[in-house]
Amino acid sequence: MIFRWHPDESPPQIEAHSKAKLDVLRSYLRAYLDRLNVNPHREEFKLDLVDGFAGGGTFRDGKGVVSGTPLIMLEESEEARERLNRRRTNPLRFDYKYYFVDKDSAHIDHLKKILDERGYHVDGERIVAVNKRFEEVADDIIAEIRRRQPRAGRSIFLLDQTGFAQVELELVARIFRKLPAAEVILTFAADALINFLEETPSIIKAVAPIALPQARVRELIEQRDGVGGRALAQRTLCDHIRTRTSATYDTPFFIRPRRSRRALWFLHLSRHPTARDVMIQRHWEISNTFEHYGPGDFGMLGWEGLLSKTLPLFHFTGFDAEQLRANLLNSLPEKLFCLVSEHPITVDTMRHMFANKTAARFSDLDETILQLSRERELRILDPDGKVRSHSLRRLRSSDQIALPDTLLLPGFSRRR
Repeated sequence: MIFRWHPDESPPQIEAHSKAKLDVLRSYLRAYLDRLNVNPHREEFKLDLVDGFAGGGTFRDGKGVVSGTPLIMLEESEEARERLNRRRTNPLRFDYKYYFVDKDSAHIDHLKKILDERGYHVDGERIVAVNKRFEEVADDIIAEIRRRQPRAGRSIFLLDQTGFAQVELELVARIFRKLPAAEVILTFAADALINFLEETPSIIKAVAPIALPQARVRELIEQRDGVGGRALAQRTLCDHIRTRTSATYDTPFFIRPRRSRRALWFLHLSRHPTARDVMIQRHWEISNTFEHYGPGDFGMLGWEGLLSKTLPLFHFTGFDAEQLRANLLNSLPEKLFCLVSEHPITVDTMRHMFANKTAARFSDLDETILQLSRERELRILDPDGKVRSHSLRRLRSSDQIALPDTLLLPGFSRRR
């Protein structure tokens, strides 16, 4: 659905899928700000927040009004200032800058009105509101972030497009090239694209912004029929987006609007494992909103198991968490055996290897490693190669995972 705002009219009525996206954004910003500011000795924190399809700032929800994405960015960042300084002797200085962009002038007028009413004044310095297409101002915004933060460019870009072709993947890749610490949250109408794929010149032209070559279009067409085929097509498309944007990690939220039932992706792209872990935790926190195909371990967000025609749905519930942990205990030993057969790998490397292939949080992976260590199926070494205790309760990212002294078949000790 396309929402419309006008400064002289009430905001549009929100729909369930939009509420889901707002919940994810608010939850993620809160967790992101907390995770990056755990160091009590940090003196200053800089962050640039960009909303490339900002809309008018609010929605009607029944008889009330709820905050849209620009207000959520402002509210959560300001609340973090108070929350994180509550117990600090020396206050942490927060330096935020916000960029709200929308191509519709009525949307920007409504947004400015709402921001002014809430005490957030568009001054062109701390808060910028621009009535242009995002792609027209993206390079200027990137340049300004680089000026403010020459080393890392810590920023979050929310690109809540309608459909799948308003944001060129090359533009997202440019963000990552020039801003190493950037993260991008991209809305992508995956099912709409898969449903309407046909190998015709008009479709090839329509998908040009996401750089789908004709061979990949044919592959998606062949895969799209049936549950297993659709899941495989979605995974193919997700891998394509990650590769074309040069992101290291992708975390897709599959949102199914009640009216169309066509899956929307709220796709988080980043180059940092911590960012990926914070986002996957949002799946578990907001567990009743999202559904994915597969069993959760290495058969959902990854490739394995996707060829089945009767894939289970994974809802991030307590039951799913129990099944996930059980599946990891059975599947992880074999995968680790292949990785550490020649030499140990660090816990950090293990997390990186599996991050895009499972619904597991790093804590789930770590707990599985600890359980396997207790069962003598592997050893945990410190960075100097010294064996750590089998009763170890917590892993460090620099710890190493190694084969046991007496080699058993992966998973053998639990199957006797």
